[in-house]
Amino acid sequence: MRRALLIASLLLLGCRPVIAADSLSLAFGSYRSSPVVLTHFSIEKPLAPTQRVIVSSDAERSMPRDDGRSSALSLPRDVDGDGYWTVRAEWVELQTDRAWRNEVKVPLSKLNVAYDMAMLTVIFGPNGLLLIGSDKPGNGAADRLNVAAECGQRVPASDHAWRNETGIFPEVADVLAYAGSPSGKANCPAPAG
Repeated sequence: MRRALLIASLLLLGCRPVIAADSLSLAFGSYRSSPVVLTHFSIEKPLAPTQRVIVSSDAERSMPRDDGRSSALSLPRDVDGDGYWTVRAEWVELQTDRAWRNEVKVPLSKLNVAYDMAMLTVIFGPNGLLLIGSDKPGNGAADRLNVAAECGQRVPASDHAWRNETGIFPEVADVLAYAGSPSGKANCPAPAG
């Protein structure tokens, strides 16, 4: 009821809500062949360090595309009022030790809203791919919704062999075994050198 009154008030004032959601469901996933260690992340803010976490799933083939962990958060404010959230991330590919940084503009009007939550899945792919999904509830291919994707920039100064950090990530051997060999198929070009 309150949400309906808020939307009606905004419409009377000449404002159109960009997204009809009360909260954000934020999840992370990766292509199976490209598990990563997420080191920095932000939405509508400058890129900031995060608790380092391994992100590993089978996003190019399976549904749901995330790694099974999601968070319910307050909706980020559209800082520029442009109808987009800017999602920024920096990560290191576990298989290659290469660090990447990327920034993607996510159109709020394209986000799927389910259970009053905007659905946002940040998906990492080979060679710096940052894909934003906003999937519908369900497990079929028709439930996939990609809303933005960009190829990232290499950050050689942040390269790190996290796969050797078994004291920090004891699960790394299992993650790499699940990933298999790096795929030759990628949406983004391989870095030179």
